Amino acid sequence: MAEKLKIAIYSGNIPSTTFIENLIEVLSGDGFIIYLFGKKKKEMKYNANVKSFPTPVSEAELVYFVIKESLVLFFRSAQLFKKCMQEVLKKSRNIKKFFRNAGFILPILNHQPDIFHIQWAKTVEQNPELFNLLKCKFAVSLRGAHINYSPLTDRSLESAYKKYFPEIDAFHAVSEAIAAEAVKYGADKKRISVIHSSVKDELLIMNPEPHVKGNEIELISVGRHHWKKGYHYALDAMKILKDDGIKFKYTIVAQGEIPEELLFMLDDYKLENEVEIINGMSNEELIKLLQTKHLLLLPSVEEGIANVVLEAMAAGIPVLSTDCGGMKEAVNDRFNGYIVPVRSAKSIAEKINEFILEENEVKKDIIRNAKLTIRKEFTREKQKTGFRNFYDNVSAK
Repeated sequence: MAEKLKIAIYSGNIPSTTFIENLIEVLSGDGFIIYLFGKKKKEMKYNANVKSFPTPVSEAELVYFVIKESLVLFFRSAQLFKKCMQEVLKKSRNIKKFFRNAGFILPILNHQPDIFHIQWAKTVEQNPELFNLLKCKFAVSLRGAHINYSPLTDRSLESAYKKYFPEIDAFHAVSEAIAAEAVKYGADKKRISVIHSSVKDELLIMNPEPHVKGNEIELISVGRHHWKKGYHYALDAMKILKDDGIKFKYTIVAQGEIPEELLFMLDDYKLENEVEIINGMSNEELIKLLQTKHLLLLPSVEEGIANVVLEAMAAGIPVLSTDCGGMKEAVNDRFNGYIVPVRSAKSIAEKINEFILEENEVKKDIIRNAKLTIRKEFTREKQKTGFRNFYDNVSAK
């Protein structure tokens, strides 16, 4: 019986974001041994195929951890330990940085995965020592901001991509659009596999009827506070709707402090009664909240393929998205959702009004088509098959 592949899913944090945790769940149930490295944020219960090797956050625990891991590596390979210390000292400006950097790399060297799968492309700039110290295969996931615009504004990141991307054994792209962007930075097109994200199958069971309570429509947007999420365009659109006498409620669910720009716009447009901005919540709570809304609005400037859109489509909530990143790979205007141009508040407002006036039978058809799209392209089984082939191909190189 062939030995199971040991795959490090590295994002830097344990646990990671919802879609990376979903990936861990999918892969660990498919016969792979999954290694997790990084800072431990909270306790997590994984299945037996997931091995977690967290780096302590507190300074005292970190010092002990580095000493212990150093001894393990030294007795395993004094030569590799020496090389590791040289790399760590080279990038550490002070003793604190030394222990943080050593705490990051030592457990990885001590457990030696077969494939080190970097979830955020920026890691190639932040931790280039990985390429000098590890003898395993390297895979990189290509997601949204890290490819679409970060290297455009950060020349050192652009240089790092151009230096290290040609050395990567395989790339996983969440959309065709992002795959095309990565080629500009030296990624070999032949090494890129487009594997779409998946949503939980149980969401497909949900099927709320389209409904409009009186003359008031309830809208929702979900995503962190960042300019690329396009919330200011959404608020511009809400101002247009209000000026046109359309009654609505709009909820923004976003983690972190509300930017002053949005607070100013709420006050200037007098939208305090129509718009509510609330803090992030668990995925379970979010799905429940989505179920109470008529339409999910994604006003983003850049995305890969937004997971929240896929979840809404699966759960039976109509979606309105800008034509950014790979969104057209999931949403087809007036077939399974609605699409508008990027950076166009006027188009958003017009499309919302179009949705309000839409016959309920048309809305039901759009919801049905959205669910069919998810069943065809974004299931756990399809993602599992995609990654099984991806890792098998990487390990065979």
